[in-house]
Amino acid sequence: MKEYSEEAFEKLCDAVKGEKDVQSWFTGNGMEELWQFWNAIDGDEHSFRWLMKNHHPELAAAVDSMNGNDQAKKWLIMNRYRELASFVDAADGSQSAVSFLLQQKEQGLLNFAKAIYQKNQKKEKNLFWNIFNFGNPYR
Repeated sequence: MKEYSEEAFEKLCDAVKGEKDVQSWFTGNGMEELWQFWNAIDGDEHSFRWLMKNHHPELAAAVDSMNGNDQAKKWLIMNRYRELASFVDAADGSQSAVSFLLQQKEQGLLNFAKAIYQKNQKKEKNLFWNIFNFGNPYR
């Protein structure tokens, strides 16, 4: 995977948080693949295809792995994208993956994984309460 600045990872975290005008930063700084990566993680099939078409199979494999494709994770490891494989696991809450990213000094990737993890936790919590909301008087 190409090396990205801490600022690029900060912008990815901003995208996860839903901040506006983030896309223009990525396109203006020649990092369209990171914007497409985030959108693919967020479920945009067009962005996933963009990653493949524009020669970023490692990012597409990370997205695929996040969606439960074990073969994609194996591909990442076999092709020496261990940091991306660990990113996938860290975004899912794996302490060993977090430790590995810290050891590799991949703070930006770790922060991005943390932002995704927190967003997913919040989404799951909201889903839980919406399912079990049987006339909640506090609404």
